[in-house]
Amino acid sequence: MSRRRKAVAEAVGLIKGPQRIFPLLFRVWADAMRSSLQRRTLYSYSSTTRPTGEALRLVIRWILRAQRNDGGIPAYYSLLRGYSESYPEVTGYIVPTLYDFSHAIGDVNSAQAAERATNWLLSLRLGTGAFPAGLHTGDEKPSVFNTGQILQGLVRAYVETNRAEILNAANAAGDWLASVQNDDGAWSRLGTYQGSAHTYYSMVAWSLALLASETKTTRHKVTAERNLDWVLKQIEPSGWTGGINLKGYPTFLHFIAYVIQGVLECGIVLDRRDAVAAASRSAWVLLRKFEVHKALLGTYDEHFKSGMKFVCLTGNAQMSCIWLRLYEVTGELRYLNAALKMNELLKESLQTRGNRGAVGGVAGSYPTWGAYQPLRYISWGCKFLADALMLELRLKRAFEARACVS
Repeated sequence: MSRRRKAVAEAVGLIKGPQRIFPLLFRVWADAMRSSLQRRTLYSYSSTTRPTGEALRLVIRWILRAQRNDGGIPAYYSLLRGYSESYPEVTGYIVPTLYDFSHAIGDVNSAQAAERATNWLLSLRLGTGAFPAGLHTGDEKPSVFNTGQILQGLVRAYVETNRAEILNAANAAGDWLASVQNDDGAWSRLGTYQGSAHTYYSMVAWSLALLASETKTTRHKVTAERNLDWVLKQIEPSGWTGGINLKGYPTFLHFIAYVIQGVLECGIVLDRRDAVAAASRSAWVLLRKFEVHKALLGTYDEHFKSGMKFVCLTGNAQMSCIWLRLYEVTGELRYLNAALKMNELLKESLQTRGNRGAVGGVAGSYPTWGAYQPLRYISWGCKFLADALMLELRLKRAFEARACVS
């Protein structure tokens, strides 16, 4: 019934906004033509003439245009309904991306946008220290995952500004996360999606590890370690990441990548070689599939045996981030090679002309009617692609510098 209500709401949105009909039809036609051409060329790797820096500016511009005056960033732009309400979770973990971009090119606007986003997030704090679930609609139910993603933004905002109120909010969020954690290290009680434990909450552990690293607070490090230990027990020898537990949904690449990225980054921060090794095992399986098939599926069944044949663009961008970080940690050039090819595919997916909500945006799926966030350009997709492109630029500069020295 929930899906039916969403479908009806989307249709009503298009009726109310007939000016969106042509952009919708154009995108569907363009994706149909492109996918037909790809089948004829056996899905060859993409080769674009769009420089990485130019693509990065396009994606960041989408985020800055989407940001509301109060600082919140919408979850998506729908080809049917337009912009959604602001999304606290994604606004939180976009903050580090905006600061990274500001430092990378000296852009004042993105740093100011990060400050506005932080101030808006501070206004949403609940009395417990937690942050609310879902879109910003006045619902004040606490959320473990949202709190964890917002915590990542708060930690970075404190590093950049040294504002005591931000640190206080970050510590309170960390304390709340510790208070609702299970004895085994998982979260499955108050504030969890569908009331279940999820291994993709490794992203929350990563945020707690960042907080502990900045404040040298043992209690937050312990909370992060306990969750990391629980997640590692769910990663099988095949590299399959069990325990994602999305009832009623397929296992989207986006959530598989969440598990891997959270484990990897948490392992790096906490100097846990076992975590880095586990993340490497899963990432290597997907790297080999990408090398062989020149694409990743939008969903995977258990042990990566099969899945739905559409592209989850956000999951692709996350895998690029993971491969680039593993190249940085291990020096294995196949990670770098795969990530550069993936980034070329992602850059080609960006729309450079059309309406404001589409230009520079990352679609949920390719083709755009695919199963993950269909007919939407999503803010977290923009965040992960921007991260991947900035990592590419940084690591290529370092690689070329070493080549010149040798």
